[in-house]
Amino acid sequence: MHSIGPLDKKTCHLIQLGMAASAQLHGAIRSHVTQAYEAGATPEEIYHAILLTLNTAGFPRMIVAYSWARELIERLEKEGR
Repeated sequence: MHSIGPLDKKTCHLIQLGMAASAQLHGAIRSHVTQAYEAGATPEEIYHAILLTLNTAGFPRMIVAYSWARELIERLEKEGR
């Protein structure tokens, strides 16, 4: 799916992360954080994608998704990925 359009893989996963964060889908958030990170997204880009959900999903959902992403990114960085 990522290769059929003009968006690169990193951007696709950041968009999908924003949608997963809005719906508070834990498994999808973990998947897209990992895939975006592995596609070259910086932690700041990942956090920004989640922060952009604030107006749509609300503060509580955004904060929960942000905390899940932060925990996962810290683990990925410790593993040297």
